[in-house]
Amino acid sequence: MTPTIRSGQQSDVVACVDILRDWAEETPWMAELDERQSMQAFWSDLFNTDLVWVAEIEGRIVGFCTRDEDNIGALYVVPEVRSTGIGKRLLDMAKADRDWITVWAYEENIHALRFYRREGLVEICREIEAESNLMNIEHRWTRAS
Repeated sequence: MTPTIRSGQQSDVVACVDILRDWAEETPWMAELDERQSMQAFWSDLFNTDLVWVAEIEGRIVGFCTRDEDNIGALYVVPEVRSTGIGKRLLDMAKADRDWITVWAYEENIHALRFYRREGLVEICREIEAESNLMNIEHRWTRAS
């Protein structure tokens, strides 16, 4: 099953919010998320302003990535297809037309930290996120000259 990577559409918002909510529910240290309806409204607006890519297998969305100008806002992949290259393909889409990008990941999210390091992103700063009281780490990737 080879995934298709395509531009995200408004009709993908519910599936992407479900992926995010499922990740949060399986992550014991993650702060409680907003209600589903308010999350869908937020992400619906974001899908109108940011670039969005979704990974799809047999009509099912299995991952997504959002990027504004130079910052990745989200990159999530469902558990059963993690470590198959889908996250890398989504990240590569976000990097494709940029000289640099940033992405934030929580210190507790060791899988994301390992993934971003492997993909050439380096830590540039840390700060406590006020809403969650979690340490958030900013990473930057810069295109080689």
